Amino acid sequence: MRRLSMSNSLVWYRNVLPNGLRVLYLPKLSANTVQLSVAVEYGSNREVNTEAGAAHFLEHMLAGGSEERIQKSRSVEGYGGSLNFYTDHEYTMSFADVLPESLPQTAGVLSELLFDNLFEEEKFVSEREIILQELAEDLDDPAVVINELLLKNLFKKHPVNRPIGGYAKTLNRLNMHHLKTIHSTAYEPQNMILLLMGNLSNNQIQEVLKHFKDKPNKQKLNAKCSHPQKTVKQSKKSKKIARCKQGITQTYINIGTQTVDAKNTDAPTLDLISMILSGGASSRLFIELREKRALTYDVATIHRKGLDFGYLNIGCAVKTANVDKTQKLILDELFKLREEKVLEEELERNKKLMLRGILRGIDSPDDCQDIVAYMEIQFNHEKALTDYIDKIKNVTTTDIFNAAQTYLQEDKLTTAILKPKK
Repeated sequence: MRRLSMSNSLVWYRNVLPNGLRVLYLPKLSANTVQLSVAVEYGSNREVNTEAGAAHFLEHMLAGGSEERIQKSRSVEGYGGSLNFYTDHEYTMSFADVLPESLPQTAGVLSELLFDNLFEEEKFVSEREIILQELAEDLDDPAVVINELLLKNLFKKHPVNRPIGGYAKTLNRLNMHHLKTIHSTAYEPQNMILLLMGNLSNNQIQEVLKHFKDKPNKQKLNAKCSHPQKTVKQSKKSKKIARCKQGITQTYINIGTQTVDAKNTDAPTLDLISMILSGGASSRLFIELREKRALTYDVATIHRKGLDFGYLNIGCAVKTANVDKTQKLILDELFKLREEKVLEEELERNKKLMLRGILRGIDSPDDCQDIVAYMEIQFNHEKALTDYIDKIKNVTTTDIFNAAQTYLQEDKLTTAILKPKK
């Protein structure tokens, strides 16, 4: 594999091996460690409802599904490295951070964990108990609970409305056969993205590829393996939904709306709208809710989008007596975006904040692989990130105004409220 020019550190080298594995290499000349990741394009959005949580369960089994797997995973620490696994809506990620000289051994371990399909029933049972504990912790977290409450109402039929870890009832129905079936169809080279980040020579890269390039495809499958509920018509949403929860002292508010998928031309504009609303200490909602009125410690606006979904979510926690006031102030700010154009100065400031966030993410070993994997899954191009940055730079005040008119109308919004249970 040839080396990339260092003239643009936001462009990675992309190569597709004969077995379908996509290899991405992002050079970092100043890096002292190396990151090796494999993204498998199988996340919770690929599951059928009756097997919700299967992708996350299988991720647990990769490192803990047998005594041999456990020892292999731990061996990476013997090389001075760390190995981690996690599941998202659209992919499952394995991530290793190691010393450069330990890269070949780590690649061998990771390859064996990903492609080997031998699991032990005893470990299957124990991992299910661990996952049930993980789900219980999520149910104790009000931020997780209210986000799930909002998504269940925004997306009545799309699988993004389910928690990534699934539910206790679906996990208890899963068996080893379910997980092995998923492994045999999803954990194939053509459904994987191998990411390398650091200061590597061509020889070092080839040493890694030795562990992956000869892995055959056991069967042919649709490379995108889309879920059965893709691009469905959404049911009518409720304007407001409220629940009570024991053990909390504040009320949590989430106001959200459906938006667009990642490839839609409005996606970068909506990303900027989320920054304008609460992207920093100079953002509109931070000033209105915290600085002027001390209603909340923090307010966050997030625009999430993927292959076939998108939503914008504004969230904060306040005293129960201040819920109506807070909701009105948020709606007022959305009204302002619909009624008058943002100033050029404000727009440019938020563009710079977004660019700083992207560059900081690329600099971070913990965030970089997610950024690159996300861009590959959505756009399949080594210049996807620079193209996205160009789109952000080209957003105009008219674009912001038009997007607000389209997506932020009050009748399209849903408010989720989680109150303390008396």
